[in-house]
Amino acid sequence: MRRATPAGASGAAPLALALLPLLPGCGLMGSERGAFDVPAATTDDWSQIRDRGIIRFARLGFEEFDTLPSQGLSEDRYRLLAERFAERYALRTEWIVERNIEGLFLALEEGRADVAVATLTETESRRNRVAFTVPLTVSREWVIGRSEGVFGVLPGAYEESLTTHYPDAPRVAVPDDADHRTIQNLIEAGAFEATIMDEAAARVALRTSSAIRKLRELPDVRRIGWALRPENPELRSFLDRYLTELHTGYEESPGDRDWSAIKASGQLRMLTVSSPATYYLWRGAQLGFEYELVRRFADAHGLDLWVTVAPDHEELAAELAAGEGDLVAAGWVMTPARAAAGLLFTRHYLEIRETFVTAGEPVSGLADLAGRTVIVPRATSYPARLAAMRGNLDVEVSDLSGPAILEAVAEGALDVTLVDSHHAELAATFDPRLTLGLALDPVMRLVWAVGPGRDDLKRELDAFLEAGYRGTEFNVLYNKYFVNRRRQAQQREHRITGSELSEYDALVKPRAAAEGFDWRLIVAQMYQESGFDPARVSFAGARGLLQLMPRTAIEFGVDPARLADPEVGIDAGVRYLAWSRDRFPDLPPGEQLWFALASYNGGFGHVRDARHLARRLGLDGSRWFGHVEEAMLRLSEPRYAGQAAYGYVRGSEVTGYVRDIRNRYRAYVDHFRQLESAER
Repeated sequence: MRRATPAGASGAAPLALALLPLLPGCGLMGSERGAFDVPAATTDDWSQIRDRGIIRFARLGFEEFDTLPSQGLSEDRYRLLAERFAERYALRTEWIVERNIEGLFLALEEGRADVAVATLTETESRRNRVAFTVPLTVSREWVIGRSEGVFGVLPGAYEESLTTHYPDAPRVAVPDDADHRTIQNLIEAGAFEATIMDEAAARVALRTSSAIRKLRELPDVRRIGWALRPENPELRSFLDRYLTELHTGYEESPGDRDWSAIKASGQLRMLTVSSPATYYLWRGAQLGFEYELVRRFADAHGLDLWVTVAPDHEELAAELAAGEGDLVAAGWVMTPARAAAGLLFTRHYLEIRETFVTAGEPVSGLADLAGRTVIVPRATSYPARLAAMRGNLDVEVSDLSGPAILEAVAEGALDVTLVDSHHAELAATFDPRLTLGLALDPVMRLVWAVGPGRDDLKRELDAFLEAGYRGTEFNVLYNKYFVNRRRQAQQREHRITGSELSEYDALVKPRAAAEGFDWRLIVAQMYQESGFDPARVSFAGARGLLQLMPRTAIEFGVDPARLADPEVGIDAGVRYLAWSRDRFPDLPPGEQLWFALASYNGGFGHVRDARHLARRLGLDGSRWFGHVEEAMLRLSEPRYAGQAAYGYVRGSEVTGYVRDIRNRYRAYVDHFRQLESAER
């Protein structure tokens, strides 16, 4: 049975957690209290939690009605999200069970739990006791029942709403451990006439009872989140970042898809590894030979390209088999092992020769390898290639990546490695310690891979590669990454490899935190607006890193002449984005952000027009991607613009702006996940 929404908590909202995936069980299984050696009472913040290796979650313990699976607010779902959070940071989980909301808050206050995982409605009185994460969703409350006579409501948030909106209404007490189904049964039995419930819970009551009807919708929009102690700001920061990533960057994986499903989704999912020749982040741009080649294919079919970076080639094959991506583009050659797994391979797009690389004296022939060890990455074609060669080669298969092995060879920590010629030449260009030696025959052909049975996708990829192979666009792209030394040097200089995204990160972080934004998203927007150039002035007169118009700056109390000052420009831009976000209080957090970005770029009035038009077209006016963005594009057409309150707008500019920032932000998040994985 699904875990139901508990008494006194929020029910589900009609726009709940649209971007949160239903995650599978994690590898680190949780336990009820008593399994681990944790002090009975401790108010540790994040650093101490990491040190002890255990995080304690509190949840509600009783069963209620089957929880609204279409709304995504199952307590079991939240439990999975909490365990996945723990898994990310290699923490074990301990769960304690409480009877009601008051028990959850006491568990936090008494130091018996670190986080209360439930659908908890934020209220002023509760904020005086606990801190809340960023909202999991938002909800409105309904008044339901037979008539607005005697009320019976669950303790907590609903009591406060009753006092606010019906201060003089007669009321009867209900048990503090009652649930929504109990309240419904009491109304049907005539114990009282009305109650207050969150919209989704109320919808269930209306759908399952002929005696209950909707009487009123209360105006307040409620935020619903998890709770923790106010004195644990570091823990809250990590939880907020995790939940924000889920809201804004990730959708439930659609699994293995054929070409028609890919086209229908408007999205192509590329699996790759990070390297100078495949895919990497350069300031705010996604670059790499493999990436740009696949992007050209995606663009040719009107598809949005999403990239997932795996830690190694072995993981790439596993993710492709699991349907986590549509194709692997990572400098692969066809191998018997990959073919035996049922993978299909495209025609080749590049010919290379595998080359021995050393530091110092080159390997001129196989005889030079006597007494030396060749180190190559696991799950690549190199181990099989070396095993098939004659002679007694000493080969060591390593869990290190190809770039990491090259770096170790350059430093003298490793002896010899085998690398694809284009990777070897690129590495040697920037590291004079590396020496290229014997290039093996025969020539190897690089291919892309798709999952078993995906012949239709393979045909489309083959046709693209056949038409463009060694054509003008292909040669320009090849020269960009493997011939043009000046461009290579520039891209190497600003390549993102660590935790710094821009030189303005230190200014962005506190301002983003103050307004409840992930700082990495602000950096993604900053690159979109100005390319990190604080002196940029647009043709329309927008200025600074976040390109505010002078009149907007004045409205926020900022002298337009100071917008070129990074500190001033960032502060004003983040406050304006927060103001834009707050114009959409009825939307869940992820959608709020997309609508805020659209308003930042195109204006609130045009976004409001697009929402109205979306509803007229039968689309969802509360969802941006695939819905309101489609209506925004229509507002560039005279027949729709003429009927809109704010008239014509360059819709493609607005929709492209939001999509580009989302994709860049997602790339930043993936990059930080790779860093965190490497640290573990």
